[in-house]
Amino acid sequence: MKIILLQDIKSLGKQNDIKDVSEGYARNFLLPKKLAAIATEEAVKIAETKKEEEKAAGKAKLEKLRELAEKLKNKRIVLKKREKKGKLFGSITAKDIASELEKENLAVPEKSIIIKEAIKKTGEYEIRITLAPEVEAKIKLEVTGE
Repeated sequence: MKIILLQDIKSLGKQNDIKDVSEGYARNFLLPKKLAAIATEEAVKIAETKKEEEKAAGKAKLEKLRELAEKLKNKRIVLKKREKKGKLFGSITAKDIASELEKENLAVPEKSIIIKEAIKKTGEYEIRITLAPEVEAKIKLEVTGE
């Protein structure tokens, strides 16, 4: 039986995918839980249109992320923290870096900022920012004492 998935199902596929499943699986599980709909000609056309729209939206989002990565490339930020003999009181976190970038109108999610090891000393560091699996940028971080 051909069905159209209305939601992502881990073992079966993504939303708007058209799949062939056994009739019992469809009638007893997928259809009653509204996880899928029967694939009529009209429903297939609608699902394909939605899939194309999602693909276009994904491309636009990826393009925006690439533009942001280009702006971030070789960016240098300076963070001032309290320190004693080169050691910081506390450490620099992704949240600190994100808020500093936000001040420069560069919205970067905290989870995208990858810090290899805890930054607990003054100095220069290279921070990797992964915006998407194929979109990455590196920035320079200078930590100075107050």
